Amino acid sequence: MLKPDKNRLNYSDMLKPPAGFEVDFAVGTTYSLDLEALIGVPLALGLSEEMDQTLREEPIYILEALRRTSDKYAIFCEAGQIKVPQSGNSIFALLEDSVFEVALKNERSFHPKIWLVKYQNEDGNKLYRLLVLTRNLTFDRSWDIALALEGEKREELSDKSKPLADFLNYLTQYATNQNRTEKIRDLISEIEYIHFEPGKNFPDFDFLPIGIDGYGKENTGIFDFSYHQLIVMSPFISESTLKELQIHRLSDEKGVLLTRRTELHKLSESILDNFKIYVLKEMIVEGEETISEEEREYEEEMAQLQDIHAKLFARSKYNNHHFYIGSANCSHYAFHGNVEFLLKLKYKKYGFRLYHLLEDFFGEDEEDNPFEQITALPEREEKQTDLNDQLQKFIKKLCRIDSTATVINNNDSYSLSIDFENIPEEVSLTIGPLLSKQQKKLEQKTTFDNLGLTELTEFYRVIAEIDGEQVERIVKINTEGIPISRNSEIYRSVIKDPTTFLKYVAFLLADDFLLAALEQFENRNSTYGSWEFDANHGPVLYENMLKAVSRTPEKLSDVEHIIEVIDDEEIIPDDFEHLYRTFKSADQKRWKK
Repeated sequence: MLKPDKNRLNYSDMLKPPAGFEVDFAVGTTYSLDLEALIGVPLALGLSEEMDQTLREEPIYILEALRRTSDKYAIFCEAGQIKVPQSGNSIFALLEDSVFEVALKNERSFHPKIWLVKYQNEDGNKLYRLLVLTRNLTFDRSWDIALALEGEKREELSDKSKPLADFLNYLTQYATNQNRTEKIRDLISEIEYIHFEPGKNFPDFDFLPIGIDGYGKENTGIFDFSYHQLIVMSPFISESTLKELQIHRLSDEKGVLLTRRTELHKLSESILDNFKIYVLKEMIVEGEETISEEEREYEEEMAQLQDIHAKLFARSKYNNHHFYIGSANCSHYAFHGNVEFLLKLKYKKYGFRLYHLLEDFFGEDEEDNPFEQITALPEREEKQTDLNDQLQKFIKKLCRIDSTATVINNNDSYSLSIDFENIPEEVSLTIGPLLSKQQKKLEQKTTFDNLGLTELTEFYRVIAEIDGEQVERIVKINTEGIPISRNSEIYRSVIKDPTTFLKYVAFLLADDFLLAALEQFENRNSTYGSWEFDANHGPVLYENMLKAVSRTPEKLSDVEHIIEVIDDEEIIPDDFEHLYRTFKSADQKRWKK
């Protein structure tokens, strides 16, 4: 069922449309968000491609993915947990209409990790896919679990989908973009008619949002039912929650806890009387440190720790087996204050025993077992809040203060004013537009002058500092006055010369996006590196346009859209525009006939 050495999933593959379908709309949730990782979402949804090295090196492919999915997805994350990207690429501004921060009033965490995607084909057939994840939308390489359920819309109501509809309805209060709000509401209106199929050996399932109105710990059933066997996998734990679970044990068999070594200090020795505890071996956690830079997939990648990040509650009573998978840790706040999402699955298979899961995790050979059992706990200690945690909390506190930003057009440059109702005084805070090098001390009113058009965005970089220790995050602030021409300027900053423009057009006209990217990558490294219309590439574009007119005329509309966006005669070659108008005219005459 869960074999880490064999059953590996790719985030992009889980999102991209089935053959013959296109994405209609998608809603996702995550606790922490990496904007560079988020770019992989439009690549999967819009181009059905993975965020591989070839695509990462060419911003025109990312630009096209963003264009295709500009209003087709929404992502909700914890306020104050958007990571600052390594590069200040202006393309990030094109993500802002799809990103929404959630700041809970009780200062607990918005922690669910799901995607609901609606696909549609040319015949109007619709398919719905729900991904329930334990992974955030970041480049973290810790061990996680993902589940996918697919369903179709029927005339009769489903008695299972209402909690999912209620969860999406909860999200709409944080969607500040009217277009996204309406699309989510359209999806909500369909959900109760969607019948999801959990697959073979899963006769029943339940969606379990936690922490929203009408749904809490008591709705999960995790703590209210007796069991004979129990397995808990959780990166973060509370001893009180573990003790609450052991109350309902019917047998003498100990429960099994798989967690992080760094969490063991929270536990007392009495836990060992009721749980067998396992952690990943240090050689697994620190394994990337042993890989040389030459052996890593990308040279710029830094070695990362790998540890447990999956969340799983599995229990058995006689032949009844239930699994809970999703975002909730085995911790106090997961069930008392956080917003979470779990999927409960009933599993039924002749001869199955819960320890079969452990065989999957541990493997058949003890030498290859990535886990080791803990027989003695470190001295118990209360976790001391370090400076990093304090600084993150101050940024989260800042996100809960009312704020606005306003742009003023000064003809050749722009001014920006950021207004906060009040400012936390316990920490030094600076702020600046993500796409600008300017950074200033945060005041109740902070102003910036001499900004360029592509420096304007609703994403702001905030740095919190105490005693030399710094934490930086992105916060999103509703910003009025950003000119509608900004997006066109961002396109021109990428498509800035005839060569890049012609490469973009060739990409738009291609039958296979990834193959086109690879071919252009090869051309760039060959002696034919430059794209010139009057050289070898003119006939190629001519042939591709001819194919587009006869097979996929909608591609000509894509080209026309880019021509209108760029609208610069120094970038668009005259010969190309003449060629395009000729084919456009031929296409119109064909339809008139």
